[in-house]
Amino acid sequence: MYTNLRHRTLRTAFLTTTLLATAMGAHAYAQEAKPQDNTDVSDEQVKTVIIRAERSRAAATSPSKASLDQGEPQSIVSRPFIETSTPETGDFTTIANITPSAASAGSNNGPGFGESKVTLRGFKDGNYNVTFEGIPWGDSNNPTHHSNSFFPASTVGAVIVDRGPGSVGDIGQANYGGNIKMFSNKVADDFGVTLRETVGSWNSWQSVAVVQTGKIKALHDLAGFVNIQMNGSDGAQTYSSMHSGNATTKWTLPISETWNFTVFAMYNANLWHVSDNPGSTQAQTALYCKDFALSNDPTKATYYGYNQFNKHTVFSYAKLGGDLPAGFKLENTTYNIYYDNTTNTATNLSSADGINNSAAAIGAYVTNSLTVNGVATKNKPSNPNDILGYEKKNHYMTLGNITRVNRDFGFGVLHTGLWLETSSTNRHTYDYDATLGRTVFDYREKPVCLVYNGVTCKTTSTDALLNYKSYEERSSWWQVQTFADFEWHVTDALTITPGIKAVSMKRNVNADVIKSPRMAQNAGNKNTKTLSNLSVNYKLAKNWSVYGQFAEGMYMPDIAALYVINAASNSASPSLSTNYQLGTVYQSHHVAVDVDVYRIDLTNLLAADSAQNTYINIGKAKASGLEGQVSYAFDNGVTLFANGSSNRYIDAVTRLQVSGAPLTTTGLGALYHRGQWSGSLLYKQVGKQYADNAQAVPINAFDTVDLSVNYEFGRYRIKAQINNLMDNRDLTGLKTDKTSALLNTYTYLVGRNAQLTLIAKF
Repeated sequence: MYTNLRHRTLRTAFLTTTLLATAMGAHAYAQEAKPQDNTDVSDEQVKTVIIRAERSRAAATSPSKASLDQGEPQSIVSRPFIETSTPETGDFTTIANITPSAASAGSNNGPGFGESKVTLRGFKDGNYNVTFEGIPWGDSNNPTHHSNSFFPASTVGAVIVDRGPGSVGDIGQANYGGNIKMFSNKVADDFGVTLRETVGSWNSWQSVAVVQTGKIKALHDLAGFVNIQMNGSDGAQTYSSMHSGNATTKWTLPISETWNFTVFAMYNANLWHVSDNPGSTQAQTALYCKDFALSNDPTKATYYGYNQFNKHTVFSYAKLGGDLPAGFKLENTTYNIYYDNTTNTATNLSSADGINNSAAAIGAYVTNSLTVNGVATKNKPSNPNDILGYEKKNHYMTLGNITRVNRDFGFGVLHTGLWLETSSTNRHTYDYDATLGRTVFDYREKPVCLVYNGVTCKTTSTDALLNYKSYEERSSWWQVQTFADFEWHVTDALTITPGIKAVSMKRNVNADVIKSPRMAQNAGNKNTKTLSNLSVNYKLAKNWSVYGQFAEGMYMPDIAALYVINAASNSASPSLSTNYQLGTVYQSHHVAVDVDVYRIDLTNLLAADSAQNTYINIGKAKASGLEGQVSYAFDNGVTLFANGSSNRYIDAVTRLQVSGAPLTTTGLGALYHRGQWSGSLLYKQVGKQYADNAQAVPINAFDTVDLSVNYEFGRYRIKAQINNLMDNRDLTGLKTDKTSALLNTYTYLVGRNAQLTLIAKF
């Protein structure tokens, strides 16, 4: 664990190094350091979208706004709101949560000091794409996302939320439920330095330094920035400290008047104490508190020393863009995504505190029986009186290339593109005896089945070395998407955009053993799909538009499709969402309004059959709803806003709401910016939802109120924030246990917390 002395030493060294680099940079470029406002993005297309969306004062000052030009429901969150109103230690989920139909409880260890998830219209993480600079990223087993593992809030210049599949040029494996698009901060024209120092609840701290080089004349106007961030916290939850570091850099080089080259690179590292099986039982909460997670008792599975994540990630790209003959324009992006996570954790924390700490209870889950030819066989822990643990490894490398070729014909714009991507993954879980140490393997797993007769295991492996491996697998994919649309400007008021996309994905698994069914596996699948898209935008007036969209989205079968006995007989096709959406956007000097209605037909839902023999399509679902947001800007610097949604997401057979899908979302608040003062008071409610598909386990609505106050004087700004001002500790999640309701685990809203930030610009 880090000591307070080490915290102070690291921060002192960090800031001293930054200031020295700043001084040397200023001398080298022979320029006077000027304040830089790093509140924009460099991408010209995105910049145009934001500028057009913020043409009125009401839209510009609203936390979330729509564009008069959009063809589907969309919300834009730009850098000024991120700067003044979101937690300094936050991530993309804390930014996107302000938009309609977005629902997140945040991290229960404090903003940015743990992972958090967000749903869109009830679609869970993994059912929508998350992109950075147009590049999709996510896990390689399924397209889920680790919110604090790549892009902290200090590196994000804007977020655009598509509540729908987007255009055909929006790439990824899962536009089934929408898109969350992030964009980097701008590269400034002038030299400047920004320093940010944050302190907060739970001994939290964060230091951020941004150095902008400005255009370097001697290097053909090469310009770039370096963003360094370090932070740490004891965590809101017990014995759940976290420390992380991030280095981000972006450089642009104008090769000629019409050609530009851009490179971007980010490295992130996280180390924190957390269980791989989070949540606390009701008994644990009653004995300790809602913040209970880990303990300092090495005789219990909750001991923090047994539970630790260690993550390292890299995201980088190189982009070349410019004019081609005959009026065509090219943009080509080559990218790399690297993820490495090593998790060490005790196996079962729920039975280790507050219920029964006996050895029998701790090891009770380990039956691991397997019937072979009618005879039950099983392995038990080597030392059943010890604490059981495991190491989980996930390591992947993704390489890709996106080529876009466009041409403006005057009456319309043709967009075409090709996306190629390959990924290679190594994953494993090794059982060990946590009491004796992580290097002492525990041979407690079921024997590996070698031969199946139908769904019955006939022969098991005699290789005892496999019995400490819950799974050991290597997997890969190769995917291709080609797309084209035509943005036809029929008149100055009417734009019609038809589009088509062809999708192909091939996935392979080569495993010594998969977890369930417990067998060796060497299998693959290939899925293809053609998706269509049609959007219409009509300007009733310069400041009022209506739009409609028909769009198909898809979710490719993930790696679970190969976790079956007879993968060669799989019949599953990609899940398909067919979206019908209508909306309107109105903007005046004082008022900005957008409202939409939607209906989504969901088909080809995916699951293994009851015997885990093959992967199949199992049914349908339906989603529909109403969404809207309105803001009013006064002349005195005050802007009031409200947004909300009613979201119905039901199983087509039972007609019951899908688990984890909130029925409503509500956002309210006031923002102020005049002279040296700025700030916000924000309210967000996530409506009632259910922890199960039978609606037997309800989770009631929960809400938070967040306050932010900023005061600027000269080169400096002070930012004070209180999150969850009313200290609401409502239930946000429940995971049921198959063996006993006593072992159900619960998560709650993080308690009231504060941050104070000093920002200096030179």
